[in-house]
Amino acid sequence: MDVNENDNNMDNQVLDLVKTAPNVIGQIYQDLAQPGVQAVGKALGTVFEFSTSFLLPVKLLNEKFKLNFTKRLNEYKEKLEKVPEEKRCEVHPQIGTPIVEKLSYTTTDEIADLFTTLLANASNVDKVNVAHPSFVNMIERLSTDEARIIKYLIDSIDVPYCSFRAISNNDGGGFLTIGDHLTLIPYYVSLDYPQNINAYLSNLVSIGVLIDKVGLYKIDKSNYDEICEKNDLNGLKQRLVPTVFKNIEVSKSYYEITSFGRLFIDACIKK
Repeated sequence: MDVNENDNNMDNQVLDLVKTAPNVIGQIYQDLAQPGVQAVGKALGTVFEFSTSFLLPVKLLNEKFKLNFTKRLNEYKEKLEKVPEEKRCEVHPQIGTPIVEKLSYTTTDEIADLFTTLLANASNVDKVNVAHPSFVNMIERLSTDEARIIKYLIDSIDVPYCSFRAISNNDGGGFLTIGDHLTLIPYYVSLDYPQNINAYLSNLVSIGVLIDKVGLYKIDKSNYDEICEKNDLNGLKQRLVPTVFKNIEVSKSYYEITSFGRLFIDACIKK
């Protein structure tokens, strides 16, 4: 038997396994008569049909995989049950299939919450318009900390920031940045790696959630004053001016949530 014949036999075995594997809902839930289970089946019926393309029924034969996927499907079921029955709709495979695939291996609760909320909104006739297909890949590009920042932004329209520049004592001038794009986020969001905050904000800019409005600033000074206070601007001046630097100047600006970013937040964060 040549290599091609071996490959063909392997392909046929996989196809036979997929065809004979129990349906996804039946593998997860024993009581198919539960209203919540029926709601999931109706909303994701077509999605699960397409899901056989990435062998979901076969993967569910792995107990560890099944436990994680069951947890995520139950989280979705809880959100779906909060949608009035007359408002529920079938999820379009274009958005539902990649979400189900990614939920199957997502072990981080913060990221899974974004996926299940997006899936629940795609199951709601009043919310389906906010469920853009590109949001699936955007979620996959987020870290746990960034998911927490997205949740923090739910009621925001912008993120004010300050940068501290220490002006040299030398006659030639020049400055040293001693605080760059300082925001209030690390003080109000529990981050695993707060030292990465600027990288997180840069990533949110790169995926289109935020835009840096450098050179512009808000008339309301309260947030800027709080940023300076929490980053001990007065203490820095007392320690460094004029012995080390001539002065420490503050530049003010903000990140603005884009219209696409607002749609993303509304689609993926549960209010």
